[in-house]
Amino acid sequence: MKLEPTSGVCSSCGEESSTNHYHGSDSEKMELCKPCYDVYLAKEMLQYWKDHIEEEKRRVGKL
Repeated sequence: MKLEPTSGVCSSCGEESSTNHYHGSDSEKMELCKPCYDVYLAKEMLQYWKDHIEEEKRRVGKL
């Protein structure tokens, strides 16, 4: 969940900048700047597709 931008400290890089609040995995609250959010999102999407591919392999019996 994304809320309105605020001025704060990024919980990833620790720099003070324009940040947004997000709910991460396990509904943890995160305050991230745009560059850190982009990295976080890329990692989440990569893991999603890895999991999806592994599940598809199991489903068709190729594992």
